[in-house]
Amino acid sequence: MSAPANPDDPGGLRLALNWFHTWFGLFVGGLLFVIFWTGTLAVFDREIDRWMMPATRLVEAPAITPDALVPIARELAPDARSWTIILPDERTPVAQILAERVNGPPVSRYIDPATLRALPDQGTYGGTRFFYPYHYRLNSGTLAMVLCALAAVVMVALCISGVIIHRRIFMDFFTLRIVRKPQRTTLDLHNISGVLALPFHLMIAFTGVAIFTYTYLPSAQMVVFASDPAAASGGWFNRAAANAAGGPLVSLDAVRDMAAERWGGDRPEVFRVIHPGDANAYVEVQRPSGRTISYRSGTRAWFDGASGEFLAATPYTGTTAAYEFLFGIHAVQFDHWALRWLYFLSGLAGCALIATGLLFWVQSRRKRHEKLGLRGVRLTEAAAVGITTGLLIATLAFLIANRLLPAGIEDRAAAEVRIFHAAWIAAVFHAFLRGRAAWGEQAWAIAAGSAGAVLLNAVTTGHALPVAAARGLWHTAGVDLVLLAAAVIAACAAIRLGRVTGGRKPVLQAAG
Repeated sequence: MSAPANPDDPGGLRLALNWFHTWFGLFVGGLLFVIFWTGTLAVFDREIDRWMMPATRLVEAPAITPDALVPIARELAPDARSWTIILPDERTPVAQILAERVNGPPVSRYIDPATLRALPDQGTYGGTRFFYPYHYRLNSGTLAMVLCALAAVVMVALCISGVIIHRRIFMDFFTLRIVRKPQRTTLDLHNISGVLALPFHLMIAFTGVAIFTYTYLPSAQMVVFASDPAAASGGWFNRAAANAAGGPLVSLDAVRDMAAERWGGDRPEVFRVIHPGDANAYVEVQRPSGRTISYRSGTRAWFDGASGEFLAATPYTGTTAAYEFLFGIHAVQFDHWALRWLYFLSGLAGCALIATGLLFWVQSRRKRHEKLGLRGVRLTEAAAVGITTGLLIATLAFLIANRLLPAGIEDRAAAEVRIFHAAWIAAVFHAFLRGRAAWGEQAWAIAAGSAGAVLLNAVTTGHALPVAAARGLWHTAGVDLVLLAAAVIAACAAIRLGRVTGGRKPVLQAAG
């Protein structure tokens, strides 16, 4: 992250970019690590859902029609303002019914497609409702989204400046020196993880900024859509309730066929009935995204709830297509397992890039700062441990809490989130108390937590790894395999740290 002044750089460009790369990377690195880690987990958010919601673990979803779920929606929320029916797919083998009620909290229940039985409340947010939104709003609101967007802008600049200041970065990509000098090894790891996934890092940061422009820069909408007002308005259809009883609801199967005819055979899997039972009831359907890179969450059509007459559809303009493509390559919701794993591994490379950058800064300045009696490195080192390995410990605490908390307790999902943050805070305090030794100790904690989560899943659900694999529950077996791999890697790292330090020397010296 640092480089001396170069006689071939009389204008001082590399020196200036080195300053930017070092200090902006230092101050934004922690936030970027949180964004990259939760975003990496969100790549397999629905597989994490299956691990955390054992009742939803099915090998294959049987065919089911939306009409079969309408009576269940009526029973779950007879006073609903709207129902949303989501059909099963390959990654989520259960149906889901969401209802916004007139009085009372919203309803969210999974439905077994084989028995059409509403499953008990799963008592967890899982990956879809925790890691996925945490990735861009940090369990907070608009201000957090703005901070994440600014971090993404800095990430783009850091990637570009990193390539410029490391003139031999692509040559160094083929060099990994495991030597006694930890700075050299750490910098090599930083270069390798940066170059290995550089196109991904640039793409994911740029698209992350672009798709949330409306939130943190509303005026940009006027500029971007100046020549495309239809895309700017979104073409959303809405009509008020008549407050009068209506006739029977149109067949959602028929609505599905009509929508598929409009969309070239793409059969919708998400149906929303607005004002059910009212004379002005209408049905909204969403175009599926699994077969295309573009995320078509905004492509919708509306039909009358009684007659099935087509009412409106969102305009699909060039601007809309470009936006949905950018959203799609960022959110990776398409059905392509090889690309999904590539995103996951590239996300891990991003985490390694950020962590090694923070570590290199600490290593390169410790001796000089200690001689001067400065405490900046000590505080930065503790923060780096708490943010990186501490976040991994918090994630494991979240999974372990999911397996240990009794079913049916009040606010069980919120309790899991509180345990996540409590474990993270505890890891940060541990890092401040233990200093350099925290690296090795938290590595052991990650190894133990990963293995413990796999064991608890086997004990509490009966779906041990061999059993899950034999039954074809690859969503569950996959999470267990990743946890076991994490346990092995963390244990090897902890052992390596212990051997190099001999139990007495500063642990951080072995971090390379």
